[in-house]
Amino acid sequence: MNGSFLLENRNDGVYLQVKKADNGGVMPGFEELMYYMDKKKVPYGSVVELKRAFEHAENGTAVKICDTPVTPFDGWCEYDVASDSMSASVIMYPAFAGRREVSLQEIQGDLNSLKIKSGVDGQLLQTMIFERRFFEKMVFATGSPAKEGYDAEIIYHFNTKVDLTPKLNEDGSVDFHQLDLINSVAPGDVVATIKPEYPGEEGRDIKGTPLRPKKVARKVFRFGRDLRVSSDGLRLIAEKKGHIILQSDDKIILSGEYEITSDVNTATGDIDFDGDVRVRGVVRAGFKVHATGDIRIDGVVEGAEIVAGGNIVLQRGIQGMNKGSLTAGGNIVTNFIENATVKAGQNIETDAILHSKVAARGSITVQGKNGYLIGGDVRAGSIITAKIIGSEMGTNTVVSVGSNPEIIAKIDELKKEMMKTAKDKEQLNQVVSMLRKKSEAEGKLAPDKQAMLQKSMMTVIQLDSNLKEIRSKLDEITKYNVDDKLARVKVLGSIYPGVKIEIGDVKYFIREKNDFCQYIKTAGEITRVNM
Repeated sequence: MNGSFLLENRNDGVYLQVKKADNGGVMPGFEELMYYMDKKKVPYGSVVELKRAFEHAENGTAVKICDTPVTPFDGWCEYDVASDSMSASVIMYPAFAGRREVSLQEIQGDLNSLKIKSGVDGQLLQTMIFERRFFEKMVFATGSPAKEGYDAEIIYHFNTKVDLTPKLNEDGSVDFHQLDLINSVAPGDVVATIKPEYPGEEGRDIKGTPLRPKKVARKVFRFGRDLRVSSDGLRLIAEKKGHIILQSDDKIILSGEYEITSDVNTATGDIDFDGDVRVRGVVRAGFKVHATGDIRIDGVVEGAEIVAGGNIVLQRGIQGMNKGSLTAGGNIVTNFIENATVKAGQNIETDAILHSKVAARGSITVQGKNGYLIGGDVRAGSIITAKIIGSEMGTNTVVSVGSNPEIIAKIDELKKEMMKTAKDKEQLNQVVSMLRKKSEAEGKLAPDKQAMLQKSMMTVIQLDSNLKEIRSKLDEITKYNVDDKLARVKVLGSIYPGVKIEIGDVKYFIREKNDFCQYIKTAGEITRVNM
């Protein structure tokens, strides 16, 4: 296939013949001829003379290149092994006329000497010999490099980087309230997973030396309480609801309480957490703290909105600025309440209530160092207790206990609605019963009667659903109603003119200062009795 040179001894010297390449094979040039002859020490006079002989021999004629015959030689191969032993190439050279060409067995012997034992392309070597591909450098052996692995990686399924960049609204204003700093999780949530390490695959150079990939790092979870690792070791799972964080030492912590060590302000945004919340600082005006559990706040609550599914405990109090509010599903305990709206699902305990709207389903207790209840509208389901109610200045103050007239009206409304729905259902049941009897007697109803039956049955089902909903509402609102006989206002110090007492639907105005007394409802009237 490839072109080549043929050297031949004749009586008068050595002759050169150039064989042309076939089918686009490699054709050696003059430089290859010089190397070939120098390698076997074949004399040729000067370079100029050899080149002239080469050019004549290219025409297919045998050209004499020296006068003295030489020792004939066999064909041979030369090998080039890469310094990293990852590849090797070969060039095959033709034999002197009449001598033996290179065989596959000879090449195998050469490879053994070179210690080449891996990645050899035997088919390529056979083709090289069969097709006489002289003077062509061919890569016949390649190593397989090691396939590098990679380290294990922990993938966190929560925000691990606090971004204090506020949200930009469409109108160009900046929203400092929604900063998304809380990572809430529920029981069973996967908070992190491990992408296992891949050790890689061993390679081998052409001499058979193993090539090992670099060592890779494993990963294990570092975590605190209320978290568990799955059986395969690849998932970290929350066992309770709470707030998940990543500490600086890559330890994952789950806390049932979300703690803010600073003030709640533009740096934190609003807080909305499914669990308990602890604020070490102040809650600034205009911000919100919502929690499904308890809320504890060490600093003052300014004109802010605090909503807890459980209890609210304020170490200091709330300065509402006529816009702040506290709403708790449970109890509220605070040092003072000033110019705020406060609602508790159970009881309220405080040292002072000043010019605020306060309501509790249970009792309200205002006592301690001050025990002031001055101004505003304060309502409790059962008992209001305070040292001082009203002031010497005659400040308008309303204290209400017992059944709420609005609740009583709502109960009456629901009862009437329930009676009407039950009556409608009874009438429709009669229609359904009549039509079914008619169908049984006649075997089939007229189309209009059949449509009436179906419509009536669907309406009965809907009315039954409505009745269940009304009963549920009635049961819920009845919880808020109390027996006025148990309701009372207790004065542990003094109560002043300007105070209006309401027990149920009965009102009573304080006309003169009274000390150490309580007000109860008897025989439809509010009366004062001594403590």
